[in-house]
Amino acid sequence: MMTTGPIFNFIGHGSGAELAANKKAGPPWGGAIGPWRRRAALDDITKEFDVLDHPAGYTASPDLAEAVNTAIILGKPLLLTGRPGTGKSQLADRIAWEFNLSPVLRFEALSLSEAQDLFYRFDLVAHLGAVQLFKARMAVQQGSSAMPEPGWHSWTETDPLRFITFGPLGQAILRASPMGNEDLLAEALPWEVRTSPPQQRPSVVLIDEIDKASRDFPNDLLNGIERLEFRIRELRGKLVAVPDDARLRPIVIITSNSERDLPDAFLRRCVYFHIEDPSVETLRMILLARVFPETLRDAEGGDSGGAGAASVDDTRFRLYQDLLEFFLDYRERRGDELQYRSGTSELVDWARALRRDSEIRPDATIADNRPRVQRALCSVAKHKDDRKLLLDAIDAWKPA
Repeated sequence: MMTTGPIFNFIGHGSGAELAANKKAGPPWGGAIGPWRRRAALDDITKEFDVLDHPAGYTASPDLAEAVNTAIILGKPLLLTGRPGTGKSQLADRIAWEFNLSPVLRFEALSLSEAQDLFYRFDLVAHLGAVQLFKARMAVQQGSSAMPEPGWHSWTETDPLRFITFGPLGQAILRASPMGNEDLLAEALPWEVRTSPPQQRPSVVLIDEIDKASRDFPNDLLNGIERLEFRIRELRGKLVAVPDDARLRPIVIITSNSERDLPDAFLRRCVYFHIEDPSVETLRMILLARVFPETLRDAEGGDSGGAGAASVDDTRFRLYQDLLEFFLDYRERRGDELQYRSGTSELVDWARALRRDSEIRPDATIADNRPRVQRALCSVAKHKDDRKLLLDAIDAWKPA
């Protein structure tokens, strides 16, 4: 499903204020349709995110942003590969936040996952139990002269809809086509129905770690994604489908850690991008955004003289600049000796742990904070041999 007009234009970096000033950013409509107001500030953060994980702090490379836009234009899923910690899953949150959509609909692939689970699951055992209980109650009622209890013979007790759990793609399709499906939408997304009247809206769907699923799962999955429709057998084959409007088509992000090869037929029907380990400059930006999120909040307020104008090179963050240099130097020189090669997420965890330590001196070096830095090493070293190597390296570390 393609369109000649604008759908979305993903930028992939910047705070809410910066995006609001960028006339090329965002969806083609003007009003907010998600839980955030238009390009919401960090003060409006929802419970979906800890402030340290707010998608405003995510930065996509220009090539990755272009891959997102290509996938949207073509109406195809975006398949992402890369080492753990490179931000594959977080990209979905950034897309939903930047386009001011509802929170990401997530699916974690497991070895027993089936493509049908993405649309809906029917609890057959519970339904059969309800039917048997209903029949038993009716038998008691018919054999008694007493007045029946209210609701005993109500159809709602055995209504198949009560035993359906909608998956992420099923929820996304219902969001896109709520008219005539109000009863299904109330079951799939009850919190949305309670807070606002149903309206057509697109969604971001994240299918995480697809390489963990069975061999048949990817191809079965794409059949459903291409059609963007499903039938509910238990409701007399009711058909639910996305309208023929590219703006309402779910944005599907699929991640893989490359633990095994994916079928060629699957790859042909995806847009593909490999996220490389971040550059030194990108890592600096990530540390600033993830460990010092108030710099983003200050930037939202336009305080160019405050922390929003800061960088990791700022003397206030000297320890974290030293930490970054140590991390990169050690991984480059001794990485082959490690049992587990730590990535960006471990570096960020290490820095977060240090920031929350009241005895840390952020304007000093690793050497000045050595006992505290070593104490937080458990966030980086994931093997006993690695821990010893890193402890020795910290003892010997001298910044350039």
